Amino acid sequence: MTLDKAPILGVFPPFWRDEGPHFVLSHFQGLMKSLGADVRILDLNIEASLALKERWGDLSRNCDNIWNEPQDVAGCIEKSGIANLLAKAIAAHQPSWVVFLSVNAARNHATRLLIREVRARFHEKIRIAVNGPLCLGQKDAAAIFPEADLVWSGALESAIPGLMGQCDKGTLHDFSEREYFPDYSGMDMSKYSKPEQLIYTWNFGCRFRCRFCLQGAQYAQEFRRSPLGLSGRLQKLLTDFPTVKYIRFYDGSLNADKNLFHDFLNELDGKNILWGGHLTPMPYLDRSIGERLLSAGCLGVNIGVESGSDSVRKLMGKPNSLDVVEFCIRELHAAGVYVSINLMVGYPGETENDFNETLRFTSRMAEFVSCIVANKTGIYAGTPLFVDAGKLGINLNGDVRHEFLFNYWELADGSNTQTIRQERLLRIESHIESLGLKNARSPDAEDEGTRALKHWRIRNRKGVPSTCAE
Repeated sequence: MTLDKAPILGVFPPFWRDEGPHFVLSHFQGLMKSLGADVRILDLNIEASLALKERWGDLSRNCDNIWNEPQDVAGCIEKSGIANLLAKAIAAHQPSWVVFLSVNAARNHATRLLIREVRARFHEKIRIAVNGPLCLGQKDAAAIFPEADLVWSGALESAIPGLMGQCDKGTLHDFSEREYFPDYSGMDMSKYSKPEQLIYTWNFGCRFRCRFCLQGAQYAQEFRRSPLGLSGRLQKLLTDFPTVKYIRFYDGSLNADKNLFHDFLNELDGKNILWGGHLTPMPYLDRSIGERLLSAGCLGVNIGVESGSDSVRKLMGKPNSLDVVEFCIRELHAAGVYVSINLMVGYPGETENDFNETLRFTSRMAEFVSCIVANKTGIYAGTPLFVDAGKLGINLNGDVRHEFLFNYWELADGSNTQTIRQERLLRIESHIESLGLKNARSPDAEDEGTRALKHWRIRNRKGVPSTCAE
């Protein structure tokens, strides 16, 4: 493949959390370097966070106000000065492409404004690409960003030919089988609010294809790698970034492939690497697996339960029954593993009886979980739930040509509305608090990673054997 001698600049725009670098930056840098490209990255999200300081929490978490108001976004961009930072980076590096990465509903307007700034200052000298789930499921994704030269959703690999100058605009091919690894070089962890955590993605996509989930929709297939050599790569990262205390795997499911999961645990066993990640309930996740998790340095696991009703989980396309879910939670807890669970209220088809089943489920599981993350059901463009909205009697109440996340959807018969979902969320939050827990999404809730790290340290002080050093 012939390479353009000029560098490629990967840009991550606001708005997102300020805890650490988004995994797409290391993904993009590792991928392009594996091809021999000269790649630079620029995290404008953290630069905006540092500039806007105390306002950042509200801006980065608000999904119904600032993200949907272009004039508010424009004001934040101007105050933050990140357009000037981007212009300086372009002037300094003279890139062949400026690639805006992982653009979603929260980063939609900010990306548009920054693209216009680039075009105004550099005219047609710079080629611009936009990647992200915002473009997923759109009939004419390029029309969302008319000033861009290349717009695509899904895996970064699919646009390699376009970025490397090997094909015409819009003609994309699949390079998903290429071997490469996340590259965090050049990132300054001291800029982030949680320098003790590093987000790391080992595998992409998900085989389970839950109907509401963006991962299955965004990736045409699941990409899984052998964990051989993973511990060495992680140990190098811990050496290069001394503030990092633990790795947060962002994979959709670490244990989707049973054999590779066993290999993963063997690879990390006794390596003094602390980590956490998402697991899918499976019959083999028993106490012995929990003990192996701890021996491999696991701080805690998150399980996407989503509903305490088997009928709703079936509508969602979730694998396995609640009996399996409850078995896994109890077994992992018995081994001493920190367990958090996710719940979604108001899924299409959820009745009041289903919701009450979820309340009873949380009561049964309260003593076995350390954290519950509860949220209302939103519908993402490109997911099976979005595609089948008409068949399911769902009114999205939004612009399906330009929007990506639909929070105000309702069923045509009025049995499920935003008001009903909000009321159920408040009820489940109250119920969770009555059980001595708290919704981890509450603004005043303690950070889940911090809680898991405390749990691990307390466990060690009590003399429970561990191979991991603090």
